[in-house]
Amino acid sequence: MRLPLAGPYRPWARLVRDPDGRLAWVVRLWEGDRAVARVVETETLRRFAERSGLGDLARRIDAIVAQAEQGDAP
Repeated sequence: MRLPLAGPYRPWARLVRDPDGRLAWVVRLWEGDRAVARVVETETLRRFAERSGLGDLARRIDAIVAQAEQGDAP
């Protein structure tokens, strides 16, 4: 899913499952002149969406996590 950040920059966020079963998001953020992958907890993305008034994004995050917890992707 795309994250709406300032300006035209909209990085991809991808939900992944760690070998121990935990879910985390990998977000590629620009650092200087290159994209760097960062691991972010679901709660961090939810807080970002809520504080930014992005209710649709928060619902999408919840839907993707719920789907993954039911055994579907990732």
